[in-house]
Amino acid sequence: MLLSWVQTGVVYLILGYTVWAFIDCLLRPANAFPAVDRQTKTAWLIFIALAGVFVLVGGLFLGVFSAVLVSYYFVDVRAKVLAITRNRAR
Repeated sequence: MLLSWVQTGVVYLILGYTVWAFIDCLLRPANAFPAVDRQTKTAWLIFIALAGVFVLVGGLFLGVFSAVLVSYYFVDVRAKVLAITRNRAR
């Protein structure tokens, strides 16, 4: 019973992490994504949305893969997009 609650909690955390990434991606300028040699903004929105669907459909098993994808967005793509947009603002 406790394991079920913990798994459900982890799934909701991953889903929240995915929603945060989706909103963050929406707020970034579209022209910055190709400028840092990454997929387009539309592609990343689709990837992240599919990750959210995978969490809802697949639970914890697919949620782990979704968390990896979203973490890649935050660590690599978002970091580079932020770097290029900060440099343009100066």
